Parts: sequence; structure tokens; C-alpha cells
Amino acid sequence: MDFIQSEDQDLMQKSVSEVIKSLPPNYFRLKDRNSEFPRELWDELSKGGWLGVNVPTDYGGAGRGILEMSLVQEAVSMAGAGIMGGDLYLVTCAMVPEAIKAFGTDTQKQKYLWKIAKGELVCAIMVTEPGAGINTLDISTFAEKRGHSYYVRGQKIWITFAPVADLALLVARTAPKNAGGSRTDGLSAFLLDMKQPAIRVEKLDSIAMKPLGSSLVFLDDAEIPEENLLGELDHGWSVITHALNAERIATASMCIGTSDLVLEKAVEHAKQRVVFGRPIGQNQAIQFPLADSKAKIELARLMCRKAAWLFDQGKPCAFEANVAAYAAAQSAFEIADRAIQTFGGSGFSAENDIERHWRDLRLFRVAPVPEQMVLAYIAQNVLALPRSY
Repeated sequence: MDFIQSEDQDLMQKSVSEVIKSLPPNYFRLKDRNSEFPRELWDELSKGGWLGVNVPTDYGGAGRGILEMSLVQEAVSMAGAGIMGGDLYLVTCAMVPEAIKAFGTDTQKQKYLWKIAKGELVCAIMVTEPGAGINTLDISTFAEKRGHSYYVRGQKIWITFAPVADLALLVARTAPKNAGGSRTDGLSAFLLDMKQPAIRVEKLDSIAMKPLGSSLVFLDDAEIPEENLLGELDHGWSVITHALNAERIATASMCIGTSDLVLEKAVEHAKQRVVFGRPIGQNQAIQFPLADSKAKIELARLMCRKAAWLFDQGKPCAFEANVAAYAAAQSAFEIADRAIQTFGGSGFSAENDIERHWRDLRLFRVAPVPEQMVLAYIAQNVLALPRSY
């Protein structure tokens, strides 16, 4: 693994940063205030081909790996978009295309990857349910085969992009739980057309990622053609875990990029704000927390790079991806909190954007995977301790 970025990778980050900075200074603040999907940002990223970074060239993409997608996502967040911009990559550019690349048929790749690369499809992933949060094996949404289609009934919750999504990677039961075989059997993954009357979306009011639309989704005999089964019937767990590794890397990437942005704002304020005749950044009480945050951000960045490199090499990376997401989420929220402390009362003003980043970053200590579940995973699968849940 090479720790030095290539000139090409540097240019990618610089170029996409310029796209973000071309938007009006208060663009993201207004989108957050109005809970409005950042369509202009989406269109600009689409025009530049930035949504197809890790889509193969055979399907209209740039043919790069999850590492380059991570670098671009990091740059988008750091340039001013924060989590709002970074999360566009989490599902549409990481989870869904990586799942299709690894498990899709030639027909599925031709049908969907071209459109994803061009920015013609906003994607969602639908796993979590009201009665089954992090315990995916407890989901009850069921896909019944009738003729040449599956018909899905159930509910999904906290689904990002659901109000604007065109395509969803849906996880549903196709066999009852504990029907025999492995405990993970009976789950299947599908590519679901979101634009049909049998799907109803109810937007949830949340403090985080307001423009991206976390929602409750009702599926009332939503139809999925049989050719939209992704991977093997009843063996969708491998699709899920592959997509979740990509998700962890993407989560880490946008948290790291937003950390850079918030830290830069805090440091600049510490240099300029003069109290008692000296800049507050001259005081160790301000310096040390910011320096500590910088160290933690860089540690998270290194683990994220390693996880992305392993993913692109086709090597196991679940431990590294989970640790990257865990470390990035913790350090990102910590620096956002310290930035508010550095700004003092003005840190609570929407005009500084710090409070928005603080709200958005807090989410990632809870979702898409709670930090406690990361620790439980490490304890059981790496340290070989008894299962605790």
C-alpha cells in the first residue's frame, strides 16, 4: 500500500473541491434550513462525472476503486458540503454500485450502472425496520414470488433519500426466519423501482441531515421483476455484508472530510479571535483540544485508507472498515463539539455552520452502525471473546 497520493488523485480532489466551492456560500445552510434536497449539487456532480468514480469504464464510469471514491467523497465534504454532500456518495456511489458490481448479472449492470454513473438514478438502501434496527436477521418485510415477479409487503425506517430515490437496494425475507440451514439464510437482496404506487414514503423530522430525507417507507405489494433479484435467492447476506463494508468506508470518508472542514474553521477562529489582548489560539486550553483532534482525524484517515485499499484488492476488510467508521465518527463529533467551544456563543449561530455539522456528525455514533456494535464485533470476531448479544 502506497501512503502517498498520486498526482491524479490529488487532481481529483482539487477538481471536485472547485465544484463545491462554485456554489453560493450559503447554499448548504439554506438547504438545511429548508430541508430541501441539494439538487443543484447533485446536478453539478453528475455533469462532472463525479458520481461514477468507481463505476467500471464499460458502464460509463471512471473505472477507479473505492479508494478514489473515498478521496473524492472526503474532498466534497471538506470543501464545504460536509455530511450533506458526502452522504450522496454513501449510498448512490458506494453501497448500491459496489453491490451490483460484485453480485449483479450482466443485464443488471447494463441497466443500472450506466444510469448511476450519469447521475440519472438517486439510490437508497432499505434494510432497517421499526421492529428490527441493527438486528437485520429480525426483519419481517417479506417478498413473495407470484408468477414472474416478487411482491413485497412491510415497512422500512430511517431510509435516506427515500422521498427522491429512483432505485433502492432492498433487503427482504424470502423464507421464514429459522426455516433451516444457516441463521442468515432466508434473506434476499433486490433492486427495487421506487417510483410505483405501491410504495408510500413518510418523511421523518430529524435533527440530522435534514435535506436528505430520512423516512418511513410502506411497501404494499410493491412489485419487483424476478430479474431484479441481486445475488442468490435466500442468500442475500453476502450482498449485505459486501455493501456494508463499502458503507463503513464511505461513512468514515465523509466524517473525516467534515472533520477537516470543522477543524479548519475552529483553527482560523482561534487565530483571529482576540480576548484579553491576545488571540485565544495562544492559550493551551484552546490549542490542545484542537491539536488532539488533528491527531485523531489523521489516525482515522489512515485506517480508512487501509480499509479502502483492502476492499479494492478483494481482501477481507470488515475489521478495518468498521474501525475506520468508529474512529472517524468519534473524532468527527468530538472536533465539532470542540469547535463550538472554541467559537463560544457564536458557535450556536447557524451563520457559522458549526451547529449544522455538529448535528449531522452526531448521527454517525449511532448509525449506520452504533459504536457499541462495532466494539461487540471486534470483541467476538477479532478477540475471540464470547458473543455478548
